[in-house]
Amino acid sequence: MHKGLKSLEIRFSEPHLTHYGGMVLIHRFCNRLGLRRMIQRQVSSFEHVGDYDPATLLLVFLYAIIMGLKRVHKTEILQYNGAFLKLLGLHRFPDRSTLRRFLKRLQPQSIRQIVTLHDRLRHLLFRSPGSRTSLVFDLDSVVLVVYGRKQGAQVGYNPKKPGRRSYHPLLAFEARHQEFWHGSLRPGKAASATGAVPFIKRCLAKVPKDIARSRIRFRADSGFCSRRIVEFLDAERVGYVIVARLYPPIKKLACGGRFEKLENGWEVGTFQFQPPHWLKPHRYVVVRRPIPEDPIEAKQLNLFQHGNYVYHVSVSNLALHPWRIWRFYSGRAIIEKNIRELIYDYPLGDIPTQDWIPNVAFFHILLLAYDIVHWFKRLCLPREYLHLTLDTIRSMFLAIPARLTKQGSRNVLCLPKDYPHQGQFRAAFSKAGRWRVPK
Repeated sequence: MHKGLKSLEIRFSEPHLTHYGGMVLIHRFCNRLGLRRMIQRQVSSFEHVGDYDPATLLLVFLYAIIMGLKRVHKTEILQYNGAFLKLLGLHRFPDRSTLRRFLKRLQPQSIRQIVTLHDRLRHLLFRSPGSRTSLVFDLDSVVLVVYGRKQGAQVGYNPKKPGRRSYHPLLAFEARHQEFWHGSLRPGKAASATGAVPFIKRCLAKVPKDIARSRIRFRADSGFCSRRIVEFLDAERVGYVIVARLYPPIKKLACGGRFEKLENGWEVGTFQFQPPHWLKPHRYVVVRRPIPEDPIEAKQLNLFQHGNYVYHVSVSNLALHPWRIWRFYSGRAIIEKNIRELIYDYPLGDIPTQDWIPNVAFFHILLLAYDIVHWFKRLCLPREYLHLTLDTIRSMFLAIPARLTKQGSRNVLCLPKDYPHQGQFRAAFSKAGRWRVPK
């Protein structure tokens, strides 16, 4: 075994190193997207902060979020990343006070313009790489516990951390492509269904006109099982599967009905029921299975127990066999992964300021960053990479040490010799450079 280096001299003299050599892929993709130009044209209410134009500061925020810098004051690491600054065309990286002033100067009009920009990008890329004829939306809300007296944070219903101040945003994802669709930051006291009908209207307003209403479906948990939501979806003639609220009459009907036994040992059934104040009866679907012998598995089931069975009850207007409705709804579990990714891989759990408007702005900038990564995966990486989390993409492609050099008139980004994903990296770099925004 060798003893290693016997002598070592340290010099802080290399100006073109970066921890994030792979960010060249995201930067190249955003350039082909024309993101800076779109910001300059469509987000006109930004103010200049110091020597930086608003489009540059917004791109810096997006890149910092994608790279995994959890807080604004943690961006010092980019001050001495010479190659990263060259890629962005910056002489120096904005300090944390500049970034905070930029965030705090954003007005409601600027936030609306950022959301409109996000919607326009989604519309432009909707049919890339292939057309879609149907959409499935997953709705959910998440409790974000905050620290300090942040404006708009309230003590809400949080069984894991009762009495803690929080925000309670509402989120919608398009399930088949895992694309973020619409979001709303709300105070902590807001119930799951608060503002849900206007929220769903916004989701539907963003759907391309050639997608028929009959080809749109919503999935949601019991927090969204209310008369207003169900009757609105019925009136819009869109499909839905929503977990039922387990009132005693519903439990009684679920346990006492007729069941069809399936080959896997599960049983399914249906019944009609009109909850109080609802205008008409609705179809309820029941799925039951024997209580698992494994106590851990039994504890994880989000169902109610009766006798030797555990039950799952949902309300739906889909004319499908009960088992197919159950299978369709079970795919909603993917939204839990998306929300965990937003909290842990993106800094959704680290709301940066004490003021409401800057926090709303940060919320929507973060969601735009989420979709930029999603579109990059969808358009530049192999299909099997689409479901990878940002943390995995970051470790595989973005957080790579690199050195920027010049050979003649050519800029050369030198990456590690034994880097294991060279083929995928080169292919992504090539695709990001060739790709064109659809007209």
